[in-house]
Amino acid sequence: MDQRVENGTARSPDVDALRTILEPHIVAMEDLGHLPGPAVEGLRQLGIFRMFAPKQLGGEEWPLPEALDLIQKISRVDASMGWVASITGGGCLILPKLPMASLEHIYRSGPDQIVAGSALASGSGRRVPDGWRISGRWPLASGCMAADWILTCFKEEGSGEPMVKAALLPAEKVRIDQTWRAMGLRGTGSHHLAVDNAFVPDDFVFSIAEGPLTIDSALYRRPPHVFALMHGAVHLGVAQAAMDDAIEITKHGENGPALLRRQSAYFDLGWCEAKLKATQAALNRQVELVWKDAVENTQTDAASLPITIQLGVYIAGVALEIVRKCFELGGSAAVYDDCPLQRRLRDIQVATQHGLIQRANFISGGMALLDAPLHNDGSNALFAGKK
Repeated sequence: MDQRVENGTARSPDVDALRTILEPHIVAMEDLGHLPGPAVEGLRQLGIFRMFAPKQLGGEEWPLPEALDLIQKISRVDASMGWVASITGGGCLILPKLPMASLEHIYRSGPDQIVAGSALASGSGRRVPDGWRISGRWPLASGCMAADWILTCFKEEGSGEPMVKAALLPAEKVRIDQTWRAMGLRGTGSHHLAVDNAFVPDDFVFSIAEGPLTIDSALYRRPPHVFALMHGAVHLGVAQAAMDDAIEITKHGENGPALLRRQSAYFDLGWCEAKLKATQAALNRQVELVWKDAVENTQTDAASLPITIQLGVYIAGVALEIVRKCFELGGSAAVYDDCPLQRRLRDIQVATQHGLIQRANFISGGMALLDAPLHNDGSNALFAGKK
């Protein structure tokens, strides 16, 4: 994605500038299991937490191609940081379903609001006067340790109505169970969240999948597409980083001369570069199409989202192939903890386990091509309102 320029300066810094800001915190991040305060502050200074926030409430509403470009470049520095940037920055994309008074309350202290949570409908809600009593436990809440607001999804107790609802709570009302001890993406702090009979006013409960927008801007018209494309940006950022590492090891590493004597090293690097460029072009094109539809407020058909998701599935597979190949190219040097290639391999292996980009999602793409009825079981409220 092309770097855009605003007011004569690059709003999205180059990768070297991002490394200066973010790399010093990687070791602490891996040890802590979440982003340390200075890393979160670095993301704030880069505009991550305001780039999707509404302009009329102090945010910036970056064009989608520009925002994904920054997320991809951050992921090239480190996957955990790119992942948290996409999740917590993108969390506010769905907030314009709330009433204006609620949005004004959320942004009353400024546009840099960090939103984390889970779109899995793992909670239950009981209707009470003026709101809901919510209970539940939700996994994989990336970025929750830094969050100002927590999003949880639930279904109404004892109701035959299958609609999934979302509740937004101040972070201090949510318990974080620090369960995230993982092979990769260690710095994301993707812990479990727990709430026990918390009261949430009606004005902070909404349906993600249905209903009008309080602020009808292009960014807020296609959130499911945007979340799928964010995965692609993170994955390709990690793949490019792995190529950077492999080239550095091959040129300057202790085993570099031996690697350069192998014709297979040239072949593998050429293969990775071709795959990366082709897949990047496909992502750029889909971002362009989704953004054009959002800006023009074009009516999308049922096949639109499956097509975007199946591209994300494909990108994940290619990125995993590239990182694995680069790790092999690194030889014995790549197995040490202080070699970034080892971290890239762990991170991409975990990132591509996400349910949204599992290979089974090719099925919905194939069904869309054959005009077969599309079905979603509603387990992920961002992509379906019913179960």
